[in-house]
Amino acid sequence: MKIGTISLTALLLAASLPASGGEPPAYYQERASAAVMEAQGDAEQLEEALAIYDEGLERHPDDTELRSSRANLLAGMGRDEEAKRDLDVLHEKGLHKEGLLLRCMVLERLEGTTDDTMACYAEVEAAYVMASEPDSQPDANHLLAARLAGSPEAESLLLEWQASGNAAQEPMLAEILEMEREQLVRQLLP
Repeated sequence: MKIGTISLTALLLAASLPASGGEPPAYYQERASAAVMEAQGDAEQLEEALAIYDEGLERHPDDTELRSSRANLLAGMGRDEEAKRDLDVLHEKGLHKEGLLLRCMVLERLEGTTDDTMACYAEVEAAYVMASEPDSQPDANHLLAARLAGSPEAESLLLEWQASGNAAQEPMLAEILEMEREQLVRQLLP
């Protein structure tokens, strides 16, 4: 009877584990995020955080949050080719607008301001336009995408954003939005 109870318990425990085995994606996300915060820019500790994302993606290769977080970390570490690979995978899966914007900035850092990077920013701007509610204020990422796309709407979006009072609430962001293109991309992707 005791063996039967142990077998039943083992089956129940096995059924509650993720299909890929091991810990769920959130476990790796939390550990890596904590490691990044603790690292405070220390390259060795950032590599440890990256190893946690790598392990999580080994076990959960389709987890978009882990892949997006790893791409952000890689971009912040200046490992643009690797970041772009993650962002390209996410783009194929319908990456969210903020991730699309990061992808465009990484692409620009790798290739410069090309027709491809400008088209990338235009795609992001179009995604924001499609997602915006009527009479809603533009958010900073929409404005940034329009500005980097060279959109004729960028100036009116900036004026609308400034008039909304958001510029007063976010003075550092207002300063960033007034930077020259190269300085702006360098500021956002150190």
